[in-house]
Amino acid sequence: MSETEIQTTAPAKPEYHLRPARKQVKPGDVEKKETPQTGKEYNIWYNKWAGGDREDSYSNKVKSQTRCNIKRDAGYTRANSTGMKYCCLFFARGCCPYGYECEYLHDLPSPATSMPDSSKDCFARDKFSDYRDDMGGVGSFSRQNRTLYIGRIKETGPGPETEEIVRRHFKMWGEIVFLRVLQHRSVAFVTYADEANAQFAKEAMACQSMDNDEILNVRWATEDPNPQSKLAEKRRLEEIGSVAIANKLDPRMVDAVRHIRALEDEEAVPEAASPPEKRQKLIEPEP
Repeated sequence: MSETEIQTTAPAKPEYHLRPARKQVKPGDVEKKETPQTGKEYNIWYNKWAGGDREDSYSNKVKSQTRCNIKRDAGYTRANSTGMKYCCLFFARGCCPYGYECEYLHDLPSPATSMPDSSKDCFARDKFSDYRDDMGGVGSFSRQNRTLYIGRIKETGPGPETEEIVRRHFKMWGEIVFLRVLQHRSVAFVTYADEANAQFAKEAMACQSMDNDEILNVRWATEDPNPQSKLAEKRRLEEIGSVAIANKLDPRMVDAVRHIRALEDEEAVPEAASPPEKRQKLIEPEP
């Protein structure tokens, strides 16, 4: 293949983009179990009984009956033809019975595709102004959170071995930019490059196990108190905002503003993205 052909050939889509999504379960496959009543009132916010349960709520959790397998389950659905941008929550949990007939996407969130509404997560669920006390649930729209807290990990070896296990199980949901394992504390922190991938991974790995038949406690991580981390996150968000604003603006107007500022500061005129003739017309005063 020639060099020209290599440059003009579009990258091949993943195989599962070219096939219909698989129906993960059949009606009746998943046994629905009611939560045992341990209190007097059921708290729909925390999804548990209140007023009587003094035990750790996760000690009563059972392993999920289903699990999503991206390579096997993902594919196109009705959402690919209707323009729906949100993912199927039940697909992430591995229990969508509709497959290619589903109205939501059966695929990982794409970092290149921005969500229509920042007040919703990648499953179209409304976020809240603050996190729950246990850092579970949908999350908050007050800050962008890309980090998950992974608890109740069974450690059977040294730290690097546990880190490799966590990375292997969580990298399938998106690009990981940071991973830390707290050895002897059965805890890990996983930071994704995109918040939507963290949202997907949180649902996909809730009450799942890795290599040692544990039941993972996956929830949102609290904000990193490190000042350097806060500054780096602030700069990252500013860069994302600048790029998003620049993409919405007319390039000719951007060039004109850059030239005006350069002339005011008596600096060299910066190289522009628009043709010089059009740029000159924009900055010349009208007679």
